[in-house]
Amino acid sequence: MKFLPRTSLAPFVFILLALLSGCDDAAMRVYDMGLDLEKSRAGLTAQQLQTEDGIEWHVLRSEGEIDKPVVLLIHGFGGDAGNWLRFVSELKDDFYFVVPDLPGHGQTTRDITLNYRMAAQSLRLLKLMDALDISTFHAAGNSMGGAITLDLARRAPQRVMSMGLIDSAGLTRQTPEFRALMDDTETNPLIPRTADDFTTTLEWAMEKPPYMPEFFIDIMGQKKADNSAVAHTIFEQLGSDPGMNLEGTGKLAGISTPALVVWGQKDRLLGLDNVKVFLEELPNARSAILDDIGHVPMAEAPDKTADLFRTFWLETGYQ
Repeated sequence: MKFLPRTSLAPFVFILLALLSGCDDAAMRVYDMGLDLEKSRAGLTAQQLQTEDGIEWHVLRSEGEIDKPVVLLIHGFGGDAGNWLRFVSELKDDFYFVVPDLPGHGQTTRDITLNYRMAAQSLRLLKLMDALDISTFHAAGNSMGGAITLDLARRAPQRVMSMGLIDSAGLTRQTPEFRALMDDTETNPLIPRTADDFTTTLEWAMEKPPYMPEFFIDIMGQKKADNSAVAHTIFEQLGSDPGMNLEGTGKLAGISTPALVVWGQKDRLLGLDNVKVFLEELPNARSAILDDIGHVPMAEAPDKTADLFRTFWLETGYQ
């Protein structure tokens, strides 16, 4: 999911008035222009590359040479690299960012036959970082991306210098509200089947979504709906993935990588009780709770979330 602040739209006011008269092509052009502006504000450029495992990646990377600490940002289920744009804008002067669309999402390979479990995705990300000639990096993930971050740290502790777990799966303790919904209906609010369904997805994901024009939501919703078959496959695999259910297995206790656990206090999907368990089972973790924020803090409160990670990454001493 991609989110634009109100101020980002100012250059497009006259374009909107001139072009948007029910024309789908014009709406798409303005949508693309808005995203390009957000990428520019974040100091990111888009790149397509293929890794040795055959995955065609769409990646946003910081401009220029790699002369700062590298951070790999991993979005959650149903998201894409655009989830991180406003967060990166807050930190672009201090860190070098690699922000991919995960396989099965966005503009990266989407294939209903692929293995999308956490171990497979983390291995693919290591191959991606190899292709970019990046040996060590901080990793931060939201929701499903947090579970992938945990697998990265277990698999390659010499490469992952710190973990950011933002409303992270891995324990995957769902809220009673979300669990009851999933028990009572076959409709998953996280998988829009139509453009209109995306409004429900946003309501579950965010307490106070940043401002977006209605036609942006429509376009985003249609993109998500077009990928619903792959999204359904991914969600089914997550249900039986050991990487999503690490509580009590002892696997977290073996991860000594410094971890910052950040949670939105109003998360409707994964409850606050996850935080306590992460702190109990991870040997080198600290936490922060963001009041009145939902499941995607880096998009809903990018300034507050960025401040937490700036301090964390600098205090870990890994440069």
